[in-house]
Amino acid sequence: MSISRHFIDWNRPVLPAAAEYLIQKYAVGDELDLSGVVAVFTGRRAARRMLEILVEQCEDRWPAFRPPKMVTFQKLPEMLYQQKRQLADDLTQLLVWKKALSSIPSRELHAALPAIPDDETVTAWLALCESLRKQHVELAADGMEFDEVFAQLSQMGNHSEADRWKALRRIQAEYLTQMDDLQLWDRQAARLVAVEMHECAAAFDVVLIGTVDMNRIVKQMLAQVADRVTALIHAPDSEADAFDDFGCLKPDAWEHRRLNIPLEATRIVDRPAEQAAAVVSELSAKDRIRRADDVVVGVANEALVPVILQGLADAGVSGRWPVGSEVGSSRPWRLLDAIAAHLATARGGLPPDFATMAELLRHPDMDPWISRHLESRRSTAFATTDWLARFDAYLADHLPMTPGVILGSRETRNVVTAICGAVDSLLANLLPMSQRPRISRNSSPAKSSATNKGRQRQLAFDDQNDAAADSLHSLLARRRPLSEWADGMLLLVAEIYGDYQYGESTHRDESITECCSALSECCDALHRIPDAVMPRCTPGQAIQLLLRQIEDVAVPPETDDEAIDLLGWLELPMDDAPELILTGFNEGFIPESITSDVFLPNSLRVRLGLIDNHRRYARDAYALTALMHSRDRITFIAGRTDSDGNPLTPSRLWFAVEPQDLPKRVRWFYGNDNAETPLNEAAAVDDKSQAPNPNPRRDVPATDETTPRRSGFAVPEPPVIPPPPKQIAVTAFRDYLDCPYRYFLRHELHLKSVDDETRELSAAAFGSLIHDVLSAFGKSQFVHGATAESIEQFLLDELRRLARRKFGRNRSATIAVQLEMAEDRLRKFAACQATMAAEGWNIQGTELDLVYPDFTDSRGRKVSLKGRVDRIDRHSKTGRWRVLDYKTSENARKPEATHRSKGEWVDLQLPLYRLLVRSHDVDGEIELGYIHLPGDLSAVGLSIADWSAEDLAAAYDVASAVAADIVDLKIDRVEFGRDQTATQYSRVCQETVIDRSIPWLTNWSGRRPGAADV
Repeated sequence: MSISRHFIDWNRPVLPAAAEYLIQKYAVGDELDLSGVVAVFTGRRAARRMLEILVEQCEDRWPAFRPPKMVTFQKLPEMLYQQKRQLADDLTQLLVWKKALSSIPSRELHAALPAIPDDETVTAWLALCESLRKQHVELAADGMEFDEVFAQLSQMGNHSEADRWKALRRIQAEYLTQMDDLQLWDRQAARLVAVEMHECAAAFDVVLIGTVDMNRIVKQMLAQVADRVTALIHAPDSEADAFDDFGCLKPDAWEHRRLNIPLEATRIVDRPAEQAAAVVSELSAKDRIRRADDVVVGVANEALVPVILQGLADAGVSGRWPVGSEVGSSRPWRLLDAIAAHLATARGGLPPDFATMAELLRHPDMDPWISRHLESRRSTAFATTDWLARFDAYLADHLPMTPGVILGSRETRNVVTAICGAVDSLLANLLPMSQRPRISRNSSPAKSSATNKGRQRQLAFDDQNDAAADSLHSLLARRRPLSEWADGMLLLVAEIYGDYQYGESTHRDESITECCSALSECCDALHRIPDAVMPRCTPGQAIQLLLRQIEDVAVPPETDDEAIDLLGWLELPMDDAPELILTGFNEGFIPESITSDVFLPNSLRVRLGLIDNHRRYARDAYALTALMHSRDRITFIAGRTDSDGNPLTPSRLWFAVEPQDLPKRVRWFYGNDNAETPLNEAAAVDDKSQAPNPNPRRDVPATDETTPRRSGFAVPEPPVIPPPPKQIAVTAFRDYLDCPYRYFLRHELHLKSVDDETRELSAAAFGSLIHDVLSAFGKSQFVHGATAESIEQFLLDELRRLARRKFGRNRSATIAVQLEMAEDRLRKFAACQATMAAEGWNIQGTELDLVYPDFTDSRGRKVSLKGRVDRIDRHSKTGRWRVLDYKTSENARKPEATHRSKGEWVDLQLPLYRLLVRSHDVDGEIELGYIHLPGDLSAVGLSIADWSAEDLAAAYDVASAVAADIVDLKIDRVEFGRDQTATQYSRVCQETVIDRSIPWLTNWSGRRPGAADV
């Protein structure tokens, strides 16, 4: 007996018509009892909408209405047969596949899977199992096992792939054997058995609504209960031959159908942002759209969703993606992901590294927890509000790679030790309570430094190897059953989120709730899994595995009755909004095309009768046909490029027209704005003003050229105006000449960026280290008459001493290489210094902080100059002076090149040093220059400026004018950064924005009147 087919004309949406069918068939007098009906839909949203429609239609006439049981197509099969064994859930199946792989000899595994993961990589094995499970599920859904794939490949003569599937069927057989041993049923195998044994039965009516594509096994199950099944087909009776006995599409009937999508309904734009603009343009037609329910936005390419939502928001329109977000973007998920990454860096019983700890500490939910932990457990008084900044400063200063001695001052050691102890306390939740080691209030992953006659003790390799077997990180390194780690993971999450306030219903709250619930359900499922298949793994692997199981769980968006829904392509046929705006109408999305599959390529799918590109095209051609008939209006929006600028083509369905009309469409899509744009395919339009516009940008009213356009990305106006400085650093003059606004940010607001990913010495830190060595040399006994060898030995010893104090003994390879580079430069300097000493030049002072109080600006106001002079030399015979600056930059640029450009002064540092040194009793003939220590060792040496007295006088004039501008806080421009020091303000200055705006600049008046009097 065949199932009943009932055709619903597609001149209206399917769900309201299906509701009328159910009412007409099952209403008896004043009663409507649908409790004996199972309505089957392609998705949950359609089921929810059907219930709304039924309630609306039945509320007054049938107040005792009893709704049908509504299920998705995936849930139906298990309602048609009796399970004789417990069905294994997805996670159990995955772990049984892992057990099956472990039972197969290595030689057979390599025949099936050439790339075998390492035995220790549990997550990689489970990813492989997921791939095998996917093939098993898809094939079983069409009533096949791996045997049939092997047979088809053998018939095709593809012996290499046939051999692989022969080995795969051995793995599948082992998997099914393992299931039998565990007294569990594989869901797909259970369906096959039910069909083979004719066990399918139904004590209820089954109504299929819009299910035009189904797999073979479901068809076979429905065939056994055909007398209880009705397929509601959204098409007129005249289309009966285009559907099979189950109400599914016959692909051949749709492959060559002319769809004739009207050109006037098509919009062709370039980029994704323009697709969003086209949506807004269509929505602006107030005469058509009065309520949010009147329109739906279809999104064939989900990558467009955030772009469209942002475009709607910018236009003041609320949009809603019913899929919402996913648990994988929630805060608890990201926290656990950061913990897994942190744990993965642990080695040899020692704690994980500091770099991943810094990333973990940046999670927003760690801040309040760490602060509370420090506040309740600290033994010495220190502020907890800035603990992250101090931790960052420690990393930047000492660049620790692996645990060792906590370096720095006592206060720094206390703070860093307490933070590390807090993290350890959190990680201890992963262990069973009975196995947790005692963590003291100030414990840390590394021993704090101790002083012994001023020298710090380091944690030697022997000490590392002797790490206690019962220490926290030794315990965390052990492999335990996955379920144990799962329990600990729940406790860890509860530690952070146990006090979280869920009172207000917000999207953020929902994502946290959904993630915690999904984790709890996953852990409950683990405890139902037999111990025989439970893998043993590290905590990091366990967290990664469980996160992978829940990352796709949907988080529903906030309810908003005024929001316009965005729906995926496959959901649109079940929607009933009268107007549809379809975006992403491009090939590859409509129809979807899968061109590569490692296991089942399209050619093999055709041979096996699996869903292939042919069936996908038929499905989408039918859906589009039904939509065009049942909607008042459809607008098709196609893009020419994706977000990366890659070219796109229109959907093949757009070209499903009469052959003579194809060239016209090709020209229209690929042509320029002057291309012919006919109104319809039947006749050309004489009045071009009535022609449709493929590019919505031409529908936007022209901007009034007299009105300046203001970008939404504005450089912020100075929020406060401090009093004028009483002292100006000599380095500030260059910053002001480069950019007055950046000068203000750096020297008056004292803003600076913090690099939280420091892994090596920055250029500034590298230079500072060499400066410290040279400063110590200038104060040592070797400054007079020493040989190059003795100078070199002192410099290297001093560098190594400073490096031990700053970086400890256990350093990264990068730091070690940088220290070697510093040694090379200092060796060359030693020879250069010996030569200068032999010539009679003696060091008179190093690293001198000097102030020149008698400088006046161009308006006659006194303002002091300040600065640090690296070095002052004096010739023993002539009495001449030299003021020198150490330069460790890679390029040995001479003073003229750094201070002047095209004859204009761009830096005043050395000329102003000439004034500074007067406070150090330096006067008379003074030379100014650099001592270069660049990467090119051949360029190490002295470079003296040859500026004349007139040149220096001009420099002082420029300095006076700049000082006046600084005192007045004159900001007349915001320049783009030209050197590395400027890049830290690039975001504030909106450098990455094409059309930034500075609306306050033209009216900037500087400091308030009277504030500039010093």
